[in-house]
Amino acid sequence: MNILISRTDGLGDVILALPMIPVIKENIPDSKIFFLTSEKYQSLLNNYKDIDEFIYIEKYNSISKLKNYIKSKNIDVSVSVFPVFKIASAFYLAGVKTRIGTAYRWYSFLFNNKVFEHRKYSTMHESEYNLNLLKPLSSNITTQQPAWSNNLKRFYFDYTETESENLKRKLEKSGFDINSNYIIIHPGSKSSAKDLPLNKLNNYINRFLKNISDFKIVITGTKEEKTISEKIISSTDENSNGRIFSFIDCLTLKELLILIDKSKLFISNSTGPLHMAGALNKNIICFFPNSKPMNPERWKPLSENPVIFTPEKDDDMSTINPENIIKSTINILKPFIK
Repeated sequence: MNILISRTDGLGDVILALPMIPVIKENIPDSKIFFLTSEKYQSLLNNYKDIDEFIYIEKYNSISKLKNYIKSKNIDVSVSVFPVFKIASAFYLAGVKTRIGTAYRWYSFLFNNKVFEHRKYSTMHESEYNLNLLKPLSSNITTQQPAWSNNLKRFYFDYTETESENLKRKLEKSGFDINSNYIIIHPGSKSSAKDLPLNKLNNYINRFLKNISDFKIVITGTKEEKTISEKIISSTDENSNGRIFSFIDCLTLKELLILIDKSKLFISNSTGPLHMAGALNKNIICFFPNSKPMNPERWKPLSENPVIFTPEKDDDMSTINPENIIKSTINILKPFIK
């Protein structure tokens, strides 16, 4: 059976679709799995276990081109994790026999196996919604347990020693040792959620620099978030003593994965790299609004024990207290502090 999983939107969304892969392989071991996504994730997903072939949506800029390619691959099942009209139409026109998708889009008639769930109500985690899309494939597939349990939380991110050494040499040019003790702060979210205010983050960083002397701080983000990084660095106390490093817009996703994996703590708003840290089961402190569908019930990272801060009042992120964040930080880093 040739099965195609389609998820072409945000980084975190794509990552939270990956637990579907081992569930398919366990229930349909002879299946061949295709993954339709964006080519911007190629460096991160290359050689991902049990995905037999990647299809990058940018290479097929029309329904006709995508339809012809899907047809040439003899796809038996398509699972539209994030429904897009163009993609759903291509599956339909290619004659894919089993087309799974949500029941509540205007073009849901293109799916012949509909799943009746409204994600906007956020009654489950995003990864559980994704896993539920597999139920039409087999009666043996169950998602009774939470998606962050050990039975269902399976990711296969990996990197080579050569890739790690190459990143080490790259960062050494900035005076940073990837084998030292450091935390990562990813301050932006590309407007995918409500962020911890910059003044609160600066307050936390200055407390960190005063109270924890053995650790460096690494700031990561996209090109659009470079201004945030500059504001953070310019507002830190003079006693930072070169302990803050900014690697904004200079890392591939695979390099970011390695940097996160070697860190002792990842701190972030709700955004894609947060789910990279979750997939790696890292120590995490993160910030979420209370409102659906942005709340942690829907989007919490899938690490075992993330520390999650939400506003004391409504979605007012300024009510999150930096003192509580620093207490959690010290507690997490205690085993690594000399």
